[in-house]
Amino acid sequence: MARPEKVAQVDAVRAIFTEAQSVVLSDFTGLDVEKISKLRRRCREANVQFRVVKNTLARRGLEGTPAEGLSEQFEGPTALAYSNDADHTPAKVLAKFADEYQIPKFKSGFIEGKVVDLNTVIALSELPSREELVAKLLGGIQAPASGLVSCLQGPLRNLVSVLGQIKDQKAS
Repeated sequence: MARPEKVAQVDAVRAIFTEAQSVVLSDFTGLDVEKISKLRRRCREANVQFRVVKNTLARRGLEGTPAEGLSEQFEGPTALAYSNDADHTPAKVLAKFADEYQIPKFKSGFIEGKVVDLNTVIALSELPSREELVAKLLGGIQAPASGLVSCLQGPLRNLVSVLGQIKDQKAS
């Protein structure tokens, strides 16, 4: 690879780690072309970029960045899944794909300017999405009000039922 291309790749890695909200490092050993294509498609659908990087160029790109602690993770085949929008989306997409194919395997991550270990990435992949959390919160807020309305309507329903039974008795 020519020198300008290497410099461009180093700069691209540096840009990923300075601009992205979250970056997940994974080992994709064992994925064939068809599965990699499926993974890339799922990443695109979730607005996540998936990029395979050369380890030496990635280590050079990390120099002088807050993610410099990830340098030792660049051993063997390494791919970056990253997003500029959401914190946990790359981890969720990779985890869902790994549930089906048992590959890729997480290595570590870089989230909101901090290096995180494998366990943190796994925990992050299991978190519900923002929309799910908002729905649960609204459901929790709405539940007492719904219960109160049901309680207040209960005596009225019972009165209507009793009146209906009295009417039926008098009609027969």
